[in-house]
Amino acid sequence: MRLKFDEITERKRQYSISSGQWFPAVDGVSVMAVAATLEVSRKDAQTALLRGEILGSLRMVCDRCNEPYVEELCCDFLYLATIREEAAREEGEREVAETEELTLFLKDGMIEVDELLAEQVHLAIPLKRLCSEVCRGICVGCGAVLNQDPCRCPEEQKITPFTVLKRLQKQ
Repeated sequence: MRLKFDEITERKRQYSISSGQWFPAVDGVSVMAVAATLEVSRKDAQTALLRGEILGSLRMVCDRCNEPYVEELCCDFLYLATIREEAAREEGEREVAETEELTLFLKDGMIEVDELLAEQVHLAIPLKRLCSEVCRGICVGCGAVLNQDPCRCPEEQKITPFTVLKRLQKQ
């Protein structure tokens, strides 16, 4: 979905986006259901305000146990879009202030809504995907998923970080 900056007015306009076609392709993540709402209004002659929310469910694979799980997605976002040419020209490589980090400098007067939504979803996906905080993972010896099955390794072959300490204790 694309919005022309010239067509944005001071009156708030609401958009509902239920199609998940904008959802980014991410390894190990698939969309179950996702919807976005977007509110757009003109702040001044050269600046527009975009406020939105993304809700949905994502199917992910746990990084510890390699089992699929569902994570709820809920994120709010706020962007300022500007067509100020002097601001865009001055934008070289420089440190960005915290208040400027969500400012879009438009060169062609078009706002790519799909890209903004995809960016927000990427930011909402956790770096370490875990089915639960207490996920025990997979045994490196026998391959058992420790959340569901006990370890099948023989007692003398079980290797843990404390194996060396156990040996010292026996001596």
